[in-house]
Amino acid sequence: MKWIILVILILVVVIAALIVYAANFFINVALFRENQWYHTTGHKMMNPDNFNKGRSQYDITEEKQIQLGKEFWEQSYAQDYWLNMEGERLYSRLFQPHPNSKKWVICVHGYRSYGQRDMAFPAFMFSKQGYNSLIPDLRAHGQSSGNVIGMGWLDRLDLLKWIQEVLTIEPQAEIILFGGSMGAATVMMTSGESLPAQVKGIVADCGYSSVYNEFGAMLRSAFKLPAFPILTIADLIARKKVGYSLKEASAVSQLAKNKLPLLLIHGTGDKFVPHQMLYENMEAATGVKESLIIEKAPHLSSFIYEPEHYFDTVFEFLRRYCE
Repeated sequence: MKWIILVILILVVVIAALIVYAANFFINVALFRENQWYHTTGHKMMNPDNFNKGRSQYDITEEKQIQLGKEFWEQSYAQDYWLNMEGERLYSRLFQPHPNSKKWVICVHGYRSYGQRDMAFPAFMFSKQGYNSLIPDLRAHGQSSGNVIGMGWLDRLDLLKWIQEVLTIEPQAEIILFGGSMGAATVMMTSGESLPAQVKGIVADCGYSSVYNEFGAMLRSAFKLPAFPILTIADLIARKKVGYSLKEASAVSQLAKNKLPLLLIHGTGDKFVPHQMLYENMEAATGVKESLIIEKAPHLSSFIYEPEHYFDTVFEFLRRYCE
């Protein structure tokens, strides 16, 4: 009997140690910029669609969009713009193709990406509608400094600063917040803050409902591990290591305080952020809200799969509720 109890105790200790190890490993992979395992292995596990490129019509469309975005990025009216904040140096690219226009959009990129990669083409499409734009690199991304990834929660505070920078340039600006993936989570999380009256609306493409839920989905799909109890421990580790809770980093809780018109977009083929999260965000949001579902589109690819439908919907929504 004593041996059975001893074996059980040893098993409990071993299992607990493995859970703590897994939780700590996951936090290091997910929330720190410098993580070699993510770059060599984790990225492909978490978002396999990025590595399954071929020569389909969608790949050709994406290549054309990338080229248009690159040309837009290098226009003479574009300039680098820097912001020093809390010991970090944050980068953005500023575009003013329409000096007399009051219409502005801030375009926010996704997880472990950067502004030019994700947002140059959308900003180009906005410019065709008379918008000036600001495209930041979030902390620990692109040309911005930092090592801790904010998952939208810390970034919402930086976005408030970028909004003020736009208003310094144009005090009468009418600002749209547009984001994809983690950028979508960022603009949704920002929506619950006290925003200037010049912010008129939000467009969020494939954003997650909360960091806790997103990490749970990643554990199950990419790592084949149960969310509980790993995430419970990971949440405690995150509070100590990065200064925020995975549960408090919630688009749902912030959208409940939002008063701005909101357009939510998601592709049903998304393997990185389950498209069902759109419905959680939609239900939480108050005020004017609409959604656009693009069938079979992978993560942050809806404007590649149905570009005309996508941007027609976006600009019709903005004309109807935000201008």
